[in-house]
Amino acid sequence: MSHATRRQFLAAFGASALSATAGCVSGSGATYEGTWSRPGFDDARTGFAPASGPTGPLTVAWRADVFDGYPTTSPVVADGVVYYHHTRGGRGHPHESVVSAFDAAAGTERWRTIVSVADDDELAYHHDSLVVADRLYLRTLEALYALSLDGDRLWRHPIPTTAQPYPIVAPPVVADGVAVTATYGERTPPIGVAAVDAETGTPRWRVGFNSRQIPWTLAASEGIVYVPFFEGNAGVVALDLQSGGREWSVSLPVEGPVTVAGDTLLIPLDGDPEAIAAVDRRTGAVRWRASGVRHTEAGVAVAGDRVYYCADRMLLARRFDTGDLVWSFGPTPRVSLGWTPVVAGNVVYALAEHRAENGRPNYLYALDAASGRVRGSGRVSRSATVSGLAVVDGAGYVGLGSGELLCLEACDVSVLGRCVRNG
Repeated sequence: MSHATRRQFLAAFGASALSATAGCVSGSGATYEGTWSRPGFDDARTGFAPASGPTGPLTVAWRADVFDGYPTTSPVVADGVVYYHHTRGGRGHPHESVVSAFDAAAGTERWRTIVSVADDDELAYHHDSLVVADRLYLRTLEALYALSLDGDRLWRHPIPTTAQPYPIVAPPVVADGVAVTATYGERTPPIGVAAVDAETGTPRWRVGFNSRQIPWTLAASEGIVYVPFFEGNAGVVALDLQSGGREWSVSLPVEGPVTVAGDTLLIPLDGDPEAIAAVDRRTGAVRWRASGVRHTEAGVAVAGDRVYYCADRMLLARRFDTGDLVWSFGPTPRVSLGWTPVVAGNVVYALAEHRAENGRPNYLYALDAASGRVRGSGRVSRSATVSGLAVVDGAGYVGLGSGELLCLEACDVSVLGRCVRNG
């Protein structure tokens, strides 16, 4: 259930009080229009949407209670509805994995569907995997599921994860009538990448890998699926989306999710030092490499001629063509190394910890994408999903490890110094 919204508080306060104390008017309110379809925004994981995200004082327009089971997942948004995948349970307890739908403007829960129930002694029972593409797709540890946008369970395709959900962020690729996922978790080869019909769930193809160990988050563009692998014979394998045929492979010390931008792959690399590399997606040649300590789950965003990622406790903006540093934000406050930047229009969002404050809270920062200038911020929590925001016009949505889903908007009207309307 959702907590009381600021709109409800405003109505209770009264219009006469508002007219006497209104100030802090920052422009037109949120429309909640637009789609944020998956972690990373699209199959290419660019992290960029042509939306007008909130700036100025970022405040909580509404909050909703969700299960606080690990891992915290990324909300997705379409047609005025926020969808969220969460699991109740823990070690020694049954896991109930559900998807909830919330009104994007008010935060009221429209429906909740139990996807699966399992008696499993694992800490987690799902991946950060929700995708909206005419219907909903998600991964639990044992299968890929599809739901209707009304919450009806449509089909289930078994594909196991061993041990913990590794990687945590593992949305399926859903494009051109096909849904593609992999057998995640540390396991003995063979590893499998499988495709099913996106409408019916019937198998389309499956590719096995005997010499590779740990597949990571998939990406796709222009009919090609990119599968990064860790450890052993590490690198990236390119598969044809419709047939599963192997297009090419390259050996690299991959350590993170791949982003596809035109004819370039942006790949986090292991090594001394760790780095982000721009790789020609047709030849595998490294165009540039920039060092920086980062978190394995964190990805790269691309918008126009800029690349954005978190490393060395900073948010870094580099030139897409050369890798030259354009600007940085941090390390005071300390930017989260697990955060994947999100770009909405001309604003990039980053999560940063204020170590000087009690409890070391996190603040969400809205930064000018061209210059790095701070255009707004708002306090959230110590723990937020590593996959960043879902952003539609005027609003951003983020899941917290404390069992909350937040809608963040720019303060539009304040009463007695308190923000009571966000659009």
